[in-house]
Amino acid sequence: MTVKNKIKSLVTAGLVMSVGLFVFKLLPMQIWGSEILFDASFHITATIFVLFILWYFIDQNKKWRMPFLAASLAVVFIVAIQRILVDAHNDVGLLLGLAISVVAIMISRWDYFKGKLDF
Repeated sequence: MTVKNKIKSLVTAGLVMSVGLFVFKLLPMQIWGSEILFDASFHITATIFVLFILWYFIDQNKKWRMPFLAASLAVVFIVAIQRILVDAHNDVGLLLGLAISVVAIMISRWDYFKGKLDF
């Protein structure tokens, strides 16, 4: 993957994540108030976006891929637990943040995922 394609992928993922957060975080907060717990988690989405950026540096070395994925899973898990403990989100809000992130990454890398998803 060229640097130009990587940058395009990051911009696309960032835009999709921004739209997703607008629809599933900001709009629900406007409708039901800022104290709701089921709005999409910005912290999860932002964490995954930063990890996605780092992935493009890590993927160049095959030995680093699995440790990076394990560390990324741990980081996302810690952020999710922290958001629940401070009563900032519930499981729905965390899952919405995760779903926004996964969809954004899949859209940004559609050529890669195109033939891999079959129902």
